[in-house]
Parts: sequence; C-alpha cells; structure tokens
Amino acid sequence: MDLASHPSDNIVHMKSRGLLIAFLLCLVTVCPVYADASGKTEYLADCARCHAPDGKGRVAEMRQVKGYRSVDLTQLSKSNGGKFPRQSVYDAIDGRKRFPAHFIGDMPTWGLQYQDANQGSKANEGKIRHRITALVDYIESIQE
Repeated sequence: MDLASHPSDNIVHMKSRGLLIAFLLCLVTVCPVYADASGKTEYLADCARCHAPDGKGRVAEMRQVKGYRSVDLTQLSKSNGGKFPRQSVYDAIDGRKRFPAHFIGDMPTWGLQYQDANQGSKANEGKIRHRITALVDYIESIQE
C-alpha cells in the first residue's frame, strides 16, 4: 500500500497547509510590521534626519534650523487617547492633501517625492500607497 495515497495522510497534509496559510495571512494583515520590513528602511532613509533614528525627534543639528519643531513620533498614540492616529499620520506623510496656507513647517510632501515618471498611473499610486503605508506601520510599531 502506498502511504502517500492514504486518505488520513491527505487530511494531515491539508490541515498543515491550512495552518500555514492562516499563519501567513496573520503576518500580512495582523502583523504588517513583520510582513513588510521596508517601513523601517524607508523611515531611516527619509525620516530619521528630522525625527531621529529612534523617532523621538531629538536631532541636535535640526534644533539649529529656524522654525524646526521637534515631534516625538513614539508618543502619537499617547497624545491621541491611546489610539494610533493612522489616517492622520498617513496624510501627514503623503502631504498631497495639505492646504499650503494652513501648513506650518517644512515636512516634505512624500506623496509627490515618491512619484515616478508615470505620475498619474494606478501602478504609481499603488507604489506610493505601499511606501507610505509601510512608514505608517513602522511608526505605529515604535509607539510607547
């Protein structure tokens, strides 16, 4: 009798496969920080120069820049009643919804800076959303 064709082996294989799929779905949906490590890389490349590598906003060189305000990104949830303000953080990073007359500071408009030559394409918008979402996920992960 061939063991691979035994019905109970197929059931075990299907259960194992189901557990693996459930675990992967958890990583992608419930644990986005582990699923997409690019957020930390993006943060260190684009944000740390002003917000510090630890997110606390203590950058000595930046304190000398006129108009610079230190923002502690690790305290966003605490400042928002214990809830991470995900959409506000996304919008602040993207910046394309800002009304210039109401905006104080020099926060880059990353939504524009992340654009490529195909500015209006859906694929480009998807890439921008992905990069900003990865940053938001990372910033959420450093909340104290």
